[in-house]
Amino acid sequence: MSNSDFSLALNRLCSYLYRYYNKKVIILLDEYDTPMQEAYIHGYWKEFLSLTRALFNNTFITNSYLERAVMTGITRISKESLFSDLNNLNVVTILSNEYASCFGFTEKEVFAAMDEFGTTNQNEVKKWYDGFTIGTLQDIYNPWSIICFLDKAQLKTYWVNTSSNSLISRLL
Repeated sequence: MSNSDFSLALNRLCSYLYRYYNKKVIILLDEYDTPMQEAYIHGYWKEFLSLTRALFNNTFITNSYLERAVMTGITRISKESLFSDLNNLNVVTILSNEYASCFGFTEKEVFAAMDEFGTTNQNEVKKWYDGFTIGTLQDIYNPWSIICFLDKAQLKTYWVNTSSNSLISRLL
């Protein structure tokens, strides 16, 4: 597939969805930075940058069918880099109060879910999975860990294999 076909794909999908539902589209781009890190590590950064700029232009800047887009990742967005062509960005980090309760499950949500599942070891769950402070909101739980715990009813380190540190290793 050519870069131009690929970069127009999401725009076309948005147009189809708009025509069918008669509503502008919301795009959720989770872990946008994972392919970025892989491109850097494996030596195809320039090709990736070219493709991504075209994709972002067609998906976010010139897409008249787009209502809003949300991108998540751990790499800080810099307006002088890959995102220099994007404007109207609202960067929300784990230090921001905006959307603080959306970065994970609150303790109230976790304990309510445990009640529904008939699980009563709240102190143990708190010891294993609590620990995040987002903005000024404390007691935010890792969603993956809580979902796996509720599913399997076992306290384990579910988050251990969910990410890679290869970029850090390479840079060090």
